[in-house]
Amino acid sequence: MAPVKYKKLCVKCKKFYTPYSAPASRQGYCTSCRISSGKCKAINDLGYQCQNEVEFVGYCKQHFMSKPIKELKKEAKKLA
Repeated sequence: MAPVKYKKLCVKCKKFYTPYSAPASRQGYCTSCRISSGKCKAINDLGYQCQNEVEFVGYCKQHFMSKPIKELKKEAKKLA
């Protein structure tokens, strides 16, 4: 992967970030600003956030069940 030579200014938080190939990034949102707090925090292949409601530890039931246990343990430690 070639090094990125520039940074973009996030539309929402006004901080500079390195753009990536996701559509949300191309629209001017950094990784922290593209995640809505009321929705599942899983990101699909196109770079968009899942639109299901939060059920378990920030994820919808489908994405929670598909997460590896190691990742869930790391997130649980962050919450504690």
